[in-house]
Amino acid sequence: MPEKRKASRNPMEIKRRLRIAERELHHLNKAQWSYAKSMLKFGLVAWILGISAFFLAVWMADAELFGVTQSVWTSLLVVALAAPVTITAVFVRRIAVKMKRLERIRRGLLTEYQKAVLRHMEHVAASKG
Repeated sequence: MPEKRKASRNPMEIKRRLRIAERELHHLNKAQWSYAKSMLKFGLVAWILGISAFFLAVWMADAELFGVTQSVWTSLLVVALAAPVTITAVFVRRIAVKMKRLERIRRGLLTEYQKAVLRHMEHVAASKG
């Protein structure tokens, strides 16, 4: 298990790390929605092409299969539509987990920064008084 870095007492270093975390969080948030939209578009196109290929193959083999195996191919169509949506949801969930971790890090850094600034102000006030 990796060791945690020692908390920096320098407010400027904490502020720099806080900005990095906020920038990465913003980037992940923006990327999450564009990724989800593109994955869903790709999934829909793949589903349409797959359905077209399925019907073409059934039609070329024997058009009477539609009546006999209707319950089987209807459930296959539903599963085929659900697969791209499920895959997209899994990948978007992975990004959401990363975003939650970054948000937790950001909150910790913000708290650490506020404490460091207060310590600095107390030090300045004590040295003047």
